[in-house]
Amino acid sequence: MTKRSLWRLIFTTLICGACAYFFVPLSKVRLGLDLKGGVHFELEVQGQEALEADLRDTRDRLLDRLHEKGFPEAVARLEGLTLKASGVPAERQAEAQKVLGTFSGYDTVFSGDTLVMTQKSGYQKSLKDDANKRAQQIIENRINQFGVAEPEITPTGAEGNRIVVELPGVGDAERERIKGLLTTPGRLEQRLVAKQDTTNGIGWRTREEAMAHFAGQLPPGTELLPQPLSEREARREGKAFQTPAAGQSEPIRSWVLVEEKVYVDGADITKADPTVNPQTDQYEISYVLNKKGADDFYNLSGIASEENRRIAVVLDRKVVSVLWCKEKIPGGAVRITGQFSKEEADDFALKLKSGAMRASMKFLEERAMGPSLGADSIASGIRGALIGFLTVIGFMVFYYRWSGVNAVVALTVNIIVMLGLMGSFHAVITLPGIAGFALTVGMAVDANILIFERIREELANGKSVSGAIQTGFDRVFWTIVDSHVTQLVSAILLFIFGTGPVKGFAVTLTVGVTASLFTSIYISRFIYDWILERHPGAKSLSI
Repeated sequence: MTKRSLWRLIFTTLICGACAYFFVPLSKVRLGLDLKGGVHFELEVQGQEALEADLRDTRDRLLDRLHEKGFPEAVARLEGLTLKASGVPAERQAEAQKVLGTFSGYDTVFSGDTLVMTQKSGYQKSLKDDANKRAQQIIENRINQFGVAEPEITPTGAEGNRIVVELPGVGDAERERIKGLLTTPGRLEQRLVAKQDTTNGIGWRTREEAMAHFAGQLPPGTELLPQPLSEREARREGKAFQTPAAGQSEPIRSWVLVEEKVYVDGADITKADPTVNPQTDQYEISYVLNKKGADDFYNLSGIASEENRRIAVVLDRKVVSVLWCKEKIPGGAVRITGQFSKEEADDFALKLKSGAMRASMKFLEERAMGPSLGADSIASGIRGALIGFLTVIGFMVFYYRWSGVNAVVALTVNIIVMLGLMGSFHAVITLPGIAGFALTVGMAVDANILIFERIREELANGKSVSGAIQTGFDRVFWTIVDSHVTQLVSAILLFIFGTGPVKGFAVTLTVGVTASLFTSIYISRFIYDWILERHPGAKSLSI
């Protein structure tokens, strides 16, 4: 063997060894949802809620600024997607206009002493885009912290507001809990219980009872929020407990009147963990605020202690706890008590740690597949691929004789390289992917057939064996490259515009085309060159 052939053999061996490293043992290969079993969710970000959340934040910031600038009578209310602030005299509107300069995303006009603010269309689009990106990031955080192995989370839809979540290996027992984690924004707020709440923070039994107390009109700057029963409390009282993910209403303990103003936002949370109170043996949630949040909570606790009021802890517009504060609380360490079960405490802390979405999620599709069906799919797919592989081998050896063996060796290297490439970037093998794998096996010999037929023609024209091989490879090189590039472009387009199973097929096809290009041109040529080195004067070729 010449030095050149030796180096080519070493290079080929290293390539095969490196590829084998990524898929041997086969347990390294990641299986998709349709092969491993699990659940498939398609969710839609409710962008309208992101716009409403920004309006509420803007309302609170606007009132703070107006009060700081000497407009103590200013009040604000929301009407749909319009913010209206009154209490700004006409003669002082120029002063108020300076405050409005900081709200660049809004169009502002004065109608008498009322300021009307509406979101600009471009600003609305940016809010929705941010909500989409944030939702995907938080879903990834929650799924990863929940402990699901190898989740697939993919944005889709024309506006990017749909997210496909595939969770292999998740059974029915975990599915409802995960749905609850995916659909709730996890937005934590700390507000003051309204002064007009005569129940001392306990709340009214029904919303109708509360509205009747205020003659159908709530005091300005307040709103009624429900305080649901915890799972433990519902069972203790003998009530049927339904999680939000089940699509039914939760049992409500009471309705609490709280101020609209948010004093502390969950965005300031740096750490959250479920804990057990050693005195009561009940689960609690402890979290730590950053400096801004700690300062805000210090001021909030000061107001609550001075005015003998309670603090409402609100999660996703539901009151989860009502706290007394007897003095200002420094440091930013907060503990939420309640009748939490272990699962509720874990999920509560997980939501706080993963961050808050700007909008909730709506389920569009839900599918579940058991592992037994996935095992049947694997067996059927492997059987089909083996039948195709053996059929190709039989045809190539029968029709091209010893040159067919050349193609079989190249095909074997092709399969090793394919599996190695898929393992190297952690591609997921799906049932359509197995179909793409079987298809690629058949397509892989297509280039060899072009080469062999060209070599036959050159031999028929009277060229020597070495000349026919040289000319055969040279003449079909660009034809092979063009055909493979065309297939590669098609596979890439399928991957970009396809979803789920189509992407699995596209990934396998892309890898197969790349491997085929390498083996048909490099490996097959190396085998012929090695044969010619051993038989330099060969007068015929088994083809």
